[in-house]
Amino acid sequence: MVAKKSTKTKSKITRDSIKSLRQKTDDLESELEKHKQEIDQKSDKNIRLLAEFDNYKRRTQEERIKFYKYAGENLAKSILPILDDLHRTLESDEKGKARSILEGIELIVAKLDKTLEEQGIVPFDSVGQDFDPELHEALMSEKADKGDNVILKEFEKGYRYADKILRHAKVVVSKN
Repeated sequence: MVAKKSTKTKSKITRDSIKSLRQKTDDLESELEKHKQEIDQKSDKNIRLLAEFDNYKRRTQEERIKFYKYAGENLAKSILPILDDLHRTLESDEKGKARSILEGIELIVAKLDKTLEEQGIVPFDSVGQDFDPELHEALMSEKADKGDNVILKEFEKGYRYADKILRHAKVVVSKN
């Protein structure tokens, strides 16, 4: 009978040990699953951070390219009124200006035109063209038999810089 009791006790201890081990195994598996989820979350976060960083690098590189592409824009805008004055002076030959002064101004204008062109700043023709609000600024309109919205006169030339309009041409447009 003592042997039976001893076997029963051992059996109960073994069952309790197995139950305890199963509980520990379940707890460890649960903890392992929790750690796997944390790792997945951190891995996901790292992937997003890398993507954000790549986007940041791309964005700053595009901004840098744009900056260098248009770096001289403000300088060019400040030079254009001077060029306009020189052009107007050249056109006023009939006011009795000395020929040598006129030739000097012609040289200056030619040099300035060349310098601007080397920098990618080029004028565009407007007279005789159809009015385009992307290129022109209408200051006045006059009756003419050339059709509607045709540019008759140009007060100030329009200029392009790289792929954009640096300054709209100031023009007189026909109307019927």
